[in-house]
Amino acid sequence: MPELKTSPLRVVDVNQMRDEFAAIEAKREVLTQHGQKLLARIRPSSKYYGQGDEGAMFSVCIGQGGKSSYTVLGGPGGQYRLSDVDLFAIFDEKKAPTQITFSD
Repeated sequence: MPELKTSPLRVVDVNQMRDEFAAIEAKREVLTQHGQKLLARIRPSSKYYGQGDEGAMFSVCIGQGGKSSYTVLGGPGGQYRLSDVDLFAIFDEKKAPTQITFSD
């Protein structure tokens, strides 16, 4: 029988992880406040419907999904899939937001 070799344990630097997470949150805050102004509203068909006030819009930004499909960042749940929300863009503060996504 062949001898089994153990793999070394992976060491997680908790402080580095906290710093990286804080940097991501800071970037999200800047994009949400100073980039293209986007709003989202949770679709009634989403399993997240009911989070926050029903039908309320909230500020969001679009982030990198990586292996996750949760690319809409912001709102009561913190992150959503594009299929969970309707997106709106603000082009003129004096006019209502323009819906830019629609459910099938």
